[in-house]
Amino acid sequence: MESTLTKQLVDVLNRENDIYETLSKVSNNKTDLIVGGKVSELENITKIEQSLIIKVSKLEDEREKIVDKLCVLLGKKAEEATISALIENLGQEESKELKACQEKLVKTINNLRNTNDLNAKLIKNSLEYIDFSINMMTSIDNVNNSYGSSGLSGDTKKRSFFDMKL
Repeated sequence: MESTLTKQLVDVLNRENDIYETLSKVSNNKTDLIVGGKVSELENITKIEQSLIIKVSKLEDEREKIVDKLCVLLGKKAEEATISALIENLGQEESKELKACQEKLVKTINNLRNTNDLNAKLIKNSLEYIDFSINMMTSIDNVNNSYGSSGLSGDTKKRSFFDMKL
């Protein structure tokens, strides 16, 4: 029974890893779209990401059920169960499979995290540039170089490029 549950767990984790790898590829594509400013294509990628996240969520539910069953067999508390803890309590063959699965999953998730961090920085920079551009356009100074009757230069008047300030 323990061996069967371990195989099911490894299967679920491998399927999760496949989805995370797909998410990583999608995030890499997103980086190119962010740099290229292709907003409509970014919307499509976001929809793809959402569907992949829903799939991962379903697999997570399945994984939790399997881990609960394994914990009952091993006499452990499900709340304290981690892959590392399970590896220590399983047979050699099951531990080896689970360890390989864990290493692959950690590597994939780290790649995904790095790509998402880069995308977040690129988006932040784009938003800061847009904000800067809007501020520049809404506060264009109209310099008046003529002198008034008193001999003093005229007051500088602010002129807005837009009808109203955002």
